Amino acid sequence: MDFGNVSFNKNHKIESAAKDAAAAIKLLLLAFSAGLVAVCIALFVGQTQTANGIAMIVVIGLSLISFAVGGYAAYLAASALNWASYITLAVVICALIPYLKFLVFIVLTVFSINLVRDAGFIFSLFGPLRKRSTPPAG
Repeated sequence: MDFGNVSFNKNHKIESAAKDAAAAIKLLLLAFSAGLVAVCIALFVGQTQTANGIAMIVVIGLSLISFAVGGYAAYLAASALNWASYITLAVVICALIPYLKFLVFIVLTVFSINLVRDAGFIFSLFGPLRKRSTPPAG
């Protein structure tokens, strides 16, 4: 058997990290929007001063989604960014704190988008990552 034409991907580590970062971006946006909608509904129900059981069930459900998805997405993004384990732990803990999580999600999204761009991919919210036709400048 001749393996002379076999070539290996030299950028496997950065491309794998970019794919993890892209998945984390999508999850971070889901967690951010679920948390924001939960806060808005809770504020609206609080302003009307009426007890609405269905609205509070929706708020609790959205908060749990934001809590679970946000914690996993923060871990995935911090791991893709190759941050130290104690920093990853601190980021995940901060992602679980109610209002601090919005700031953490924004910061992680920006860093993850930069990682995806530096790896030579084009991020799209829907669909897979696509390679750029030209290498990134820089």
